[in-house]
Amino acid sequence: MLVVSKYVRVSAAMLALATITIGCGGGSNQGGQTTARRAKVPIEATLNVPAEQGGPGFKGEGWQSNENYEPTTDPRGVVGGQFSMALYEFPATLRTQGKDSNTEFMNLVEGMVYESLIGTHPLTLEFVPNLATHWKISEDKQTFWYRINPNARFADGGLITTEDVISTWKLLVDPGILAPYSNFLWGKFDEPVAESPYIVRVHSKELNWKFFLYFGGMSILPAKYLKQVDGTKYLEEYQFKMMPGSGLYELDTSSLVNGQSLMLQRRSDYWDIDNPKAKGGSNFEQIKYTVVRDERLNFEKFKKGEFDMYIVGRAQWWKQECDFDNVKRGLIQKRKVYTDNPQGISGLVFNMRKPPFNDIRMRQAFTYMLNREKLIKELFYNEYLMIDSYYPGSMYENPNNPKYRYDPDKAVALLTECGYSKRNNEGWLVNGKGEMLSFELSYDQPSFERILTVYQEDLKKVGIKLDLKQATAATMFKMVSEHKFLIHWQSWGGLLFPNPENDVSSWTADPENTANLAGVKDPRIDELIKEYNVCFDQSRRIAIIQEIDGIMMKMQPFALGWYGPYNRILYWNKLGHPEFYFSRTGDWRSVIGYWWIDPAKEKKLEKARNNTSDTLDVGDTDVMYWPEYDKTHGKSFQIKGL
Repeated sequence: MLVVSKYVRVSAAMLALATITIGCGGGSNQGGQTTARRAKVPIEATLNVPAEQGGPGFKGEGWQSNENYEPTTDPRGVVGGQFSMALYEFPATLRTQGKDSNTEFMNLVEGMVYESLIGTHPLTLEFVPNLATHWKISEDKQTFWYRINPNARFADGGLITTEDVISTWKLLVDPGILAPYSNFLWGKFDEPVAESPYIVRVHSKELNWKFFLYFGGMSILPAKYLKQVDGTKYLEEYQFKMMPGSGLYELDTSSLVNGQSLMLQRRSDYWDIDNPKAKGGSNFEQIKYTVVRDERLNFEKFKKGEFDMYIVGRAQWWKQECDFDNVKRGLIQKRKVYTDNPQGISGLVFNMRKPPFNDIRMRQAFTYMLNREKLIKELFYNEYLMIDSYYPGSMYENPNNPKYRYDPDKAVALLTECGYSKRNNEGWLVNGKGEMLSFELSYDQPSFERILTVYQEDLKKVGIKLDLKQATAATMFKMVSEHKFLIHWQSWGGLLFPNPENDVSSWTADPENTANLAGVKDPRIDELIKEYNVCFDQSRRIAIIQEIDGIMMKMQPFALGWYGPYNRILYWNKLGHPEFYFSRTGDWRSVIGYWWIDPAKEKKLEKARNNTSDTLDVGDTDVMYWPEYDKTHGKSFQIKGL
């Protein structure tokens, strides 16, 4: 089940670093109604712009381009059908920018509905065209040019020009969208300049090795609608509707049931639909998401065939409940897909802005009380690895990091140092003022209670009172964004290229709606971030992040949890997919872009469902394509252009 309350640490601009656009996108008209299928705007309708100014026939002399990249889609892909799965919670907003928009689900939708100027190839990380066909970078690496494809269109038929790029940038720097990091990041650029309707120039105020990709990865919104709102009105007007996008999908608002379900519709009039590089990608005609707040109910609905895929989040269910009859017969496929997807982190985040967690000893004590060994062995069936880094399992992990393990004796000693050495009549620890160590910890998924209960019981043994409270994902999102917590369980998505400025720079500690939930402030980290941003040497960047990682581990803003370098999925055996299942640095979300409904498989599945003696291919559970790729293909994961 997809949990939409999960934060991601950057906007879709950073996602462009890790994925190639494969014909994903869409949008709806301003009135909020999905339009009828529109005929393509003829190429002759392009603006009367000379070739040397970026118009049709542009030669690109002195510019860079890349039309020879290797396609990553599977040409066997068949367009058609509906793919459906469950959401745990309806998104707090359908906006892709501003307050409350930075969730895993809305970043997925953003990549389907809107397009950026450029992308990167998932294997080579070479720059590849999206809306822009050509680009160039100044010698000082602070001025960038992008030439927009004159054929590019929004879903309402409007031509895409430099005006749309400039208007999008203006929205992102508008304080009214209530997104401090967005304002900060995009404020690093001077206002973009239209050298022509198809050539835009932008200058970055400071040197940063990621800025060309950041700006190139910005999702472009239509100026036609942006000019009618400022940041504040944008939050209100587009809370639950979307401006037209330029990509292959659009929100089907005619079927939208706020709080319950939404659907994305594949556009037949997508401007780049005939691009041979995307053949076999983004195949589903409709992608439907239905809210099911109970995890067990979601599982049962999947088994009945109401959903096409189920993400198995619970190790116990994977081990004990995922070998039922339809799995054994091959009607449902069981896969554990390993990739090189950057691992995020999870764990207890401490609010260091206020007592008692402004004291490192208190944070360390609570970390020593998290019995990960017991949880992994008894609740998770040894399916997970312990996280000992803020960049686990990657080249950025500091090998010298301290490794915190369950140790109540050390915890008690640290609590005593903090002044909590006596217990009151009820057995709870108190300090000299009679103040008790008592906390409330909210959670949104009922299944998570069994995990937190173990922690609650271990804390009780040393005299700490922890009350568990179930809340909605939206309530928790707001609570955490506004720093109205002392201790909170948080999960983050991983990044192909770390962005510590967003996560742990000192200036992000105090404003609301930033990713720095714990309130990390450290002058050495700030120094390292400044160096990292201007460092074009990847080996040095690795060393910088490793040092930041070491500082963070000593600071202990999180009691880190566990991770698995794979996705566990079940899916009905009507879906076709590439040999690699997911992209190299991707996860289950690759299904949206790479998979399809296979008519032959669908026919066999229907027959087998009606005849209990029929069986289908079961296949191997573990998919090790990417871990074995370099060896089997004689290639290595190359990083070019960065």
